Amino acid sequence: MASKLPKASEKFIEALNAALSEEMASAIQYLWDHILARGLQSPSIADMFKELSMVEMKHGYTLAERIDLLGGVPTTAIGPIKIGGDLQKMLQDNLNAEYDAIEMYRGLVKTAEQANDVVTRRLLEDILKETEEHARDLQSVLGK
Repeated sequence: MASKLPKASEKFIEALNAALSEEMASAIQYLWDHILARGLQSPSIADMFKELSMVEMKHGYTLAERIDLLGGVPTTAIGPIKIGGDLQKMLQDNLNAEYDAIEMYRGLVKTAEQANDVVTRRLLEDILKETEEHARDLQSVLGK
């Protein structure tokens, strides 16, 4: 009997792997920012960075599992990482990364919808929702 599991296009797998690469980079960036955070406000911001790092790791894990289920091979490549600077720079770098991720996930949701892949679309929508929440939280800390 033939497998009833979904099979994604190579192009879609590549796009999901690009998202995985970015999630892994974000997890590392937030973790290092947690470690390097200094200043009077650093304890609460450092805790936020640590929490966000764990969420990004969960996103990466979820994507890797889905890529595997769709017949692809999850990447081990890690996207670009920005580390260092004062708290203001760290917050802004992370906010910019979240903005980029929001655009990426909006495109991936559309691609999943066009492929009629409801499960992947919902998974991506969940990640998009959390990513938008991260951006909102970072904006709030930055006073934007």
